[in-house]
Amino acid sequence: MRTLRLAVTVARGYPSGMTYDLPDVRGALTKNRDLSSLTWMRVGGPADWLFQPADMDDLAEFLAALDLCVPVFPMGVGSNLIVRDGGIRGVVIRLGRGFNEIGVAGQMVSAGAAALDAHVAKKAAGEGVDLTFLRTIPGSIGGAARMNAGCYGTYMADVFVEAEAVTRAGERVTLSPADMGFAYRQTELPPDLIVTRVTMEGAG
Repeated sequence: MRTLRLAVTVARGYPSGMTYDLPDVRGALTKNRDLSSLTWMRVGGPADWLFQPADMDDLAEFLAALDLCVPVFPMGVGSNLIVRDGGIRGVVIRLGRGFNEIGVAGQMVSAGAAALDAHVAKKAAGEGVDLTFLRTIPGSIGGAARMNAGCYGTYMADVFVEAEAVTRAGERVTLSPADMGFAYRQTELPPDLIVTRVTMEGAG
């Protein structure tokens, strides 16, 4: 896995109703999946396809084989997402059980992108590491990193060490704080980049 500064990949020429072939996967790939049940607001239409990868290899191989003209939309737990009634064209990718492990080593906390913020804070506290600001932030660690979530005066940028991710082309990369481009409630990450794991350094 290598570190690099990323450029945005823009999907063009994708008309509504376009048909395309999808790569074989080991995870779940569902056609015309209604997204309203996956968002906290319980509104919205279907995704052309919903992909829930089994693990990092499944995700990277799928993206590497997927035609670059097909848009990809990473979705977290849907805590701050409103989907339009017309749904989402292309492939929505939602990480699940293969991406929710949490590990603590000293002051370092590594969490899969699908791990809930509150669960990460609780696990860290059990090991004597302070990531308290995450406790009241709804959503997952991947979303918290992408949006530079914060509370009580602390933001992800303050504890962020590095993140693992997969590009739209299926390349695995490691992101430094400079790669993230942290700003108030946002980062400079490409919209179709999939964050898979985040490493943070908490206080003792």
